[in-house]
Amino acid sequence: MQLPDFSLEKGIVSELFNEKGVFTFKEACSYIQNLPYGRISNRTNNSLVLIEKKGTCSSKHGLLASLVEENEHPEIELIAAIFMMSPATHPQLTTYFHDKPFTYIPEMHCFFRYNGKRFDFTSPTNRLEFIEPKLVREQRCEPHQIGEWKEMIHKEYLNKWVGRNPDLGLTFDEIWEYREICIRLLSE
Repeated sequence: MQLPDFSLEKGIVSELFNEKGVFTFKEACSYIQNLPYGRISNRTNNSLVLIEKKGTCSSKHGLLASLVEENEHPEIELIAAIFMMSPATHPQLTTYFHDKPFTYIPEMHCFFRYNGKRFDFTSPTNRLEFIEPKLVREQRCEPHQIGEWKEMIHKEYLNKWVGRNPDLGLTFDEIWEYREICIRLLSE
C-alpha cells in the first residue's frame, strides 16, 4: 500500500515545492526523504527544511503535512509517537549507550498513517521498521503542533518515565541532556 498521490496545486507550501520543480505529493515525499537529517534553525517554521536543505522527522513530516492540509487530504494523518530509542532502533548509538545506566530513552518520532499503515519520510533508510516494535504511544497531530506541543508532550512523558525509574539515579534534566546528545550523534 502507498500513500495517495495528488498534485500540489493549493497553498503557499505547494508553491514552495513547485518552485523547486516538485509538483506532486509523491515527488515531495521523495524530495524530503532524501534531504539530510538535522535540525532546522527555527522549529516553528517547517518551510526552512526547503531553505536549509535538512530536517528531522518532525520538521520534514510537518512540512509534508502542510501539503496534505493545503490540498485537502485529511485521510493522511500526521502522527507524533513515543518509542523507546536504543541501539536496537538506532545501531549508530550502540557505543553511546554502552556505559549508561539505561538501555533506552523515550523518544518521539513523527510519521504518516494512512489506512492503518505507517509511512516514514525522515531518511532513505526506513528506520520505522526498527521503531515500530518499540512504539508505546501514538497521537494524531496537526502541522502547527510539531514544534512546541510535540516537545511538551515528549517532556511530560519523559518526566513521568524518570519518576517511574528512580533506580536510574537521574534527573529529568540529565536524561534530557543524554537524549540531546543522541540527537546530535544521529545528525552527524
